Amino acid sequence: MMTTMPTLVIGALHKNSAGELNMNDDQASWFGSIIFFAHPIGALISGYLQERFGRRGSMILVNVPVLAAWLTLYAADSVYQLHLVSVLMGLCVGFCEAPLHSYIGEIAEPHLRGTISTLVCISGHTGGVLLHVLGYLAQWRTTALFCGAVPAITFFAMTQIPESPTWLILNSRLKEAQKALGWVRGWVEAEVVHEEFQRLLEHAAVAPKSRRVSTFEGQKYEMVPLTEDGTPQKITQETESFLRIKYRELSDQKMFRPLRMVFIVFIFSFATQLMGMRPFLVNIFNEFGLQIDSQLVVALTRFSLLVGAILNVTLLRRFGKRRLTLLCQAAATVSIILLGVYCSFFDETNRNASLSWIPISLMTSVYFFIGFSLTILPWQLCAEVFPIRGRGAAQGLSAGWSYYVRFGMSVTYLYLEKWIRLSGVFYLYGVISVIGFWYYWRYLPETEGKSLEQIESYFTDDHDKTEKFSRVKSK
Repeated sequence: MMTTMPTLVIGALHKNSAGELNMNDDQASWFGSIIFFAHPIGALISGYLQERFGRRGSMILVNVPVLAAWLTLYAADSVYQLHLVSVLMGLCVGFCEAPLHSYIGEIAEPHLRGTISTLVCISGHTGGVLLHVLGYLAQWRTTALFCGAVPAITFFAMTQIPESPTWLILNSRLKEAQKALGWVRGWVEAEVVHEEFQRLLEHAAVAPKSRRVSTFEGQKYEMVPLTEDGTPQKITQETESFLRIKYRELSDQKMFRPLRMVFIVFIFSFATQLMGMRPFLVNIFNEFGLQIDSQLVVALTRFSLLVGAILNVTLLRRFGKRRLTLLCQAAATVSIILLGVYCSFFDETNRNASLSWIPISLMTSVYFFIGFSLTILPWQLCAEVFPIRGRGAAQGLSAGWSYYVRFGMSVTYLYLEKWIRLSGVFYLYGVISVIGFWYYWRYLPETEGKSLEQIESYFTDDHDKTEKFSRVKSK
C-alpha cells in the first residue's frame, strides 16, 4: 500500500489547478520517486536492527512509524508535508522488507520456500489492488485514513508468531530456537524436529560436540561449555567491529557472487515491470484517451498482476523458477514493444477511442506476466541464495539497491517522456528487457526445491554449471 500510494496521490493532485493541493511536473516527479530514495536508508539500518532485535522484533516495531505516516498523509495541507510522508513511508518499507525475507528464508522448508516468498508478493499486490479500489471509491484522504488500520492489525498479528529459529541459534538461545522450529513445522513438540534442529546447528556452525558448543564472534569461534539447562555459557573475548565483520562477510566469494546476481536481476526485472511508469499510470492511461476512468484501469492492471502471482503459487513447484522466468520475460517483452508501436501510431495528437482496448490489453498482459514471475523472482532469490553469515546485511543491501533502481527509473520518467516521447520510453524498456532475457537464459540457476546448502555450493564452485545445476533435481 505504501509503495502504491504515490500513484494514487499523483493521479489526484498532478496539475490539479482546481483542487486544494496541486503538483507541478517537478513536484510530482520527486514525490513519486523520493519514497524509493528513502527506502535504502531504512534497508541498511534494518540490517543492524534485525540482527539486534530479531526478524520478528523488527517487523513489529516498524508498524509504529507506518501508522504515523498514514495519519500524516490524511492531515497533510501542503506539498512539503506530502514529500515528508513519502520519505517516512520509504524508510518504513526499508525497515520491514529485509527482516521479512530473512524470516522466510530461515523458517521455510526447501520445497515451500519459493511458494511462501510468492505469497508475500501476493500480499503486496493485494495491497496495491485494494488501495486503487479504495481510491476509486473514495477521496485520497479518506483512503489514507482507512490504510491506517493496516499497521495496527499487523502489530497484533506479528506478536502471535515465533522468532526465527536461526536467529535464536545465532544468539545462543537454543531452547527457544528448538521450540520455535517446532511451532513453524506445525505446532509439534521439540523432539519431532530434533534431527532438523541438529542440521540447523551444523549449518550455523554451532553444532554441539559432547557437552560443548561453538559460538561465533565475528568469523572467529571457540568451544564453550553448556550450562545445566542446555544453553551456552557466556564467553568474554575481544570482538571485531560490526562494520569490519560485515565487510568481510559481504566481500567473501560465496556472498559476493549471489549478491552481484541479485543486483543485476533487479535491474532487468524492474525495467520489464515498467517500474518508472508506475507512479504516473493514471496520467499515462489518460494519454491513451480511454473512455473509462483511468483509476479503474489501473486497478484492473494491478488485479491482473495479482492473478499472475497466484498462478505462480500453483505452478512454481511443477515448472521451477527458471522456466517460468524465461516464459514471462519473453511474453512481457513482446507486449512492451507492441505498446511502443501503438504509441508511435496513436499519440496524443492522433487518438482513436475505438482502439483504446489495445493499450489496455497490452498493459494488462505486461502486468499479468510480470506478476506470474518477474515481480517475485528477485525477492525469491533474496530468500534463498545468500549464506547464513551476513544474510541480514546482504538482504538489506539488496532491498536498498532495488529501491535506488526504482528511484532512478521513477525520477527520470517524466524527463524521458518529454525527450523521447512515450513510445520511446516503451522501446527503451523493451530493449533492456531483451537483454534481460539473454541474461536469465545464460546465468539464472534453478533454485526451486534445493536446500540452502545446495544453492550456496553453486556460487562457491569454480566452474560454470548453470545448466547442470538447473536440471539436477534434489532428492
